[in-house]
Amino acid sequence: MKAKQWIAAALGVQLLAAYPAAAAPAASPSHAATFAANVYVNGEEMSLLQAPILVGQRTYVAAEDAARILEAEWARSQNTGVLKLSDQQSYTFGLADGKVTVNGKAVKDGQGAVVQSGRVFLPLRWLVEQAGGKIAWNAEKRAVEVMAAEHEGGLVLLTADQLTKEEQAYVESVRQKQGIYHQGNLYVIARGESPNPGYGLQVTHTQWSWEQLIVYVKLTKPEPGKMYTQAITYPYIVAKADLPSYTTVVFLDADTKKPLFAPQQ
Repeated sequence: MKAKQWIAAALGVQLLAAYPAAAAPAASPSHAATFAANVYVNGEEMSLLQAPILVGQRTYVAAEDAARILEAEWARSQNTGVLKLSDQQSYTFGLADGKVTVNGKAVKDGQGAVVQSGRVFLPLRWLVEQAGGKIAWNAEKRAVEVMAAEHEGGLVLLTADQLTKEEQAYVESVRQKQGIYHQGNLYVIARGESPNPGYGLQVTHTQWSWEQLIVYVKLTKPEPGKMYTQAITYPYIVAKADLPSYTTVVFLDADTKKPLFAPQQ
């Protein structure tokens, strides 16, 4: 299965020379210049929280905007900032010394953060390429186009006869209790005890989101007016996820878009 996402950040016709150098504290490059930008994520416009800046012809975006573009988490603690894409992929920026680490390891060619007027800006191209994506200038559109990495593999639903005896034993050990279980690349999504066969589970679709495979699961309910045998059932789905390195899988409720089986408020 292949999937591709794209993000187009339309920069407009403004050039660096059209803007005066922005004032910056001692820790920031004095030649940084701000410019207007619109961002489109999969064709839908995203409003940036802060205008990007250009530093040495490189585009930097506010850390909060970088997190939204890459669908990551941003956290700042004194002189350190961490951008976390997944449990296996994170970038740590030293805001005072300019050092960068990837997954806890220092990198020589890492591009550091820029602090301007108290706000942290991160290098857009470097982050996108680190995440496995590509970024290029589209002269016709006057836009920077960011393409997420193409992914091989995905989620394959399985029936009992496609499992080994060991896998069948594992499924039997977990299928009656609600939850998401996995052993290696084998996943069991169990709804738990249900009053009749009208209750079930259905994978509606999957979606690649950078280094994450999102699986949408619908909790089906009895059809109105249809008679069902009153018998306790334990609906479950068995699947295998063929995932590239540094990729995680997340299961979401197809209706609420929240984590599957999350406690209801």
